[in-house]
Amino acid sequence: MLKTAFYILAISFLFNTVSLSQTESRYPKNYLEAEYTPLLDSLRLAYGEKISYKNSGQMELATLLAISHYPFLQNRKVKVIIRKVKGAPVEASFSPLNVVTPARAKVYKIIIKENSFMERLSLNKQVAALGHEMAHFIQYEERGYFGTLFGLLHYVSSDKYRIKFEKTADKIAMDHGLGPQMLEFAFYTSKEDIQNFMNQMGYGN
Repeated sequence: MLKTAFYILAISFLFNTVSLSQTESRYPKNYLEAEYTPLLDSLRLAYGEKISYKNSGQMELATLLAISHYPFLQNRKVKVIIRKVKGAPVEASFSPLNVVTPARAKVYKIIIKENSFMERLSLNKQVAALGHEMAHFIQYEERGYFGTLFGLLHYVSSDKYRIKFEKTADKIAMDHGLGPQMLEFAFYTSKEDIQNFMNQMGYGN
């Protein structure tokens, strides 16, 4: 029990005492499966209380590492679901009941397309992809329920709006210490722009 408590304390220090104004982020630059799999139980205790999985247990480690970057979301219910869907390999969604529920009862979802490349990515790239989707949760919170619905309608009707919305999510992810991961795996923001942002924020090389 003492050993578990030590791991939780160490993880909390590693992930929650970050200051991007420092010369280097304290978040890891690379999440390696061999290094973080032994910490899975401690990560569950630290961040997994409100996360549930459906057909997606293999994404648990990446999910916990991604949400460790978002203290704001750790009091929200998050469901990670793999299922047969059309469209994007991974997308952020939310419960329709969010409109009538208090903040701490809101439910957000990450839907992963069954047999998509998401399941075959390295841990570091999975963290990048899931961290990007969690950044959308921040956008949803800022916009409110009806603002989000209006934005989603605009999203499907305007390529310019869609790209801007996605690039904003990339920036939110980088603001939360995921710059190195986004540098390795981002669809919407160029590597040059990501590196420039990281330099401005003091990530180092």
